[in-house]
Amino acid sequence: MKDEGKMQKDSCSETKLDENYIYGRWGPYQVVQAAICFFNIWPTGFQLLIGVFIGYRPDFQCAAPEIDNTDVKNDSIYITYDKCNIKTFLNNTNQGSNHLINQTSCIHGFQYSLEKHSTIVTEMDLVCDRAPLAELVQTLVMAGQLAGAAIASSLADKLGRKTILLSSHLLTMAFGFGVAFSPNYTTLAILKFILGVLQQGMVMPNAVLGLELWPERIRFYCEALGLFFWTTGLVIMAPIAYLLRDYSWRYLQIALTCFSLFSLIQYWVQDESLRWLVANGKKKEADRVIRKVAKWNKISYEELSKMVERKMAQTKTIPEQQTDDEKTVEESHESDSPLVEKYSIITILRNKTILAISLIMWFTWVTNTVTYFGLTLTSTRLAGDRYLNFFLSSFVEYIAVILEYIMLRCLGRRTITVVFHAICGVSLASATLLNHFAGNNSALQMSSVVTTFIGKMAITGSFSTLFLYTPELYPTNLRNVGIGFSSAFSRIGAIVSPFAGTLAEAIPWAPGTIFSAMCFTVTLLILCVPETRGSELPQSLREVKLWYTENSGIHKRNKTTNTKL
Repeated sequence: MKDEGKMQKDSCSETKLDENYIYGRWGPYQVVQAAICFFNIWPTGFQLLIGVFIGYRPDFQCAAPEIDNTDVKNDSIYITYDKCNIKTFLNNTNQGSNHLINQTSCIHGFQYSLEKHSTIVTEMDLVCDRAPLAELVQTLVMAGQLAGAAIASSLADKLGRKTILLSSHLLTMAFGFGVAFSPNYTTLAILKFILGVLQQGMVMPNAVLGLELWPERIRFYCEALGLFFWTTGLVIMAPIAYLLRDYSWRYLQIALTCFSLFSLIQYWVQDESLRWLVANGKKKEADRVIRKVAKWNKISYEELSKMVERKMAQTKTIPEQQTDDEKTVEESHESDSPLVEKYSIITILRNKTILAISLIMWFTWVTNTVTYFGLTLTSTRLAGDRYLNFFLSSFVEYIAVILEYIMLRCLGRRTITVVFHAICGVSLASATLLNHFAGNNSALQMSSVVTTFIGKMAITGSFSTLFLYTPELYPTNLRNVGIGFSSAFSRIGAIVSPFAGTLAEAIPWAPGTIFSAMCFTVTLLILCVPETRGSELPQSLREVKLWYTENSGIHKRNKTTNTKL
């Protein structure tokens, strides 16, 4: 028995723990926790983009009365039922012309190419004068995201990633089912706004929680796999919506919300980020996670615990030269609890260097959001079957997954961001020119669609890279605020993106021109942001400020790429 115990102990200590990686070494524990984070991506995508299907506007016209009570028939008078008007004409055979004698609104309702219950547009008659209300629903989701990104990110840094993620997921399930039973437009709009808030309550903590699981050398796997799961979620949306096409939109809402039933058991299977527990001095909670990691990964609990304790002790070290954001009450030195640096958005605003970097990232996020959602939400308006178009528009993102994975293995985050934005800018500019001069030329029209899909692929890869790049630029207790406010500012682009289709109807070349110009601007601005590849995630504000000073700017981008913070 002694020999067996000795052998087991030797096997546990066989692989030396990585002092720079808070979990010691990669193992089954992180695989399971990462899988949970990846699954959480699906409900966020479903609630965000379900509007592509349930908010679809089919062909329509004014409905004719069911019973014609007109007793007198006159061949010289006839009625046309247009999209938003009923027109009565006098057929003047002598003059060979028609004379409009009466025009009214659609007093008998509307006739659609789909069943009345198919979408919220057909069920609630969101056409003609009420047409903007359909786009407003998706805009309210994006506006909710703006509020959610700002609120949830700060709360996740203060209360924990798991707490905000789990509560948001449970409420997403509740309000998601609530949308399916909305009795009127007002209720639907309010619930959609709340779902937008909760969607960011899931996205922001989930992205950071997943990122903090991975060691630096394979951290890029996190985002590559995250993009794969996001794309897969969109791809499976199309067949689910297709299978339920003959039913009310409410059934599709229920079906996709059912993916959030996982939240009922999430509390017992998903753990809090060990990095966050250490940075915030949560000794008891950290010890529970350490024991679980040691058991699952078959490593020595004592060794891992000592290593984590050393990292936790580092939080007690406060720099001699402190800013107002870094000051801590001196009396806390006398207690046993570690001194924890607490940050907020004020921290970013007070530090010029961090603010300058943040402004660049905020503009980059706005560019990615308005371009990505502008292209995605208008995909069903392309010629052909709307389900197939959405499927193909989503499937092309797999190319971005492959390219991002290959590029992350050999290139820095900043370089990848520049490359993807350049490709997107060129593609959308080309698509705009091709579409403008296409006319009835089917070859040019098809080329315009193909180049648009290339642009969609590129902006997808860039968007995914930002979810990896942005949180790497901030310390642990500012990481959710950093990515959260980047996402919050990006909602400005998301709020206007539902109207990209409306703008295209009035000025066909405008959306592509705007999108490509913004992408080209990002390729220049992003060069001033420091590269994060080869750097461990920073813990304190002092580390970040020093790192920015050494690595920011075009001429310094190749220096100290292997810095361990």
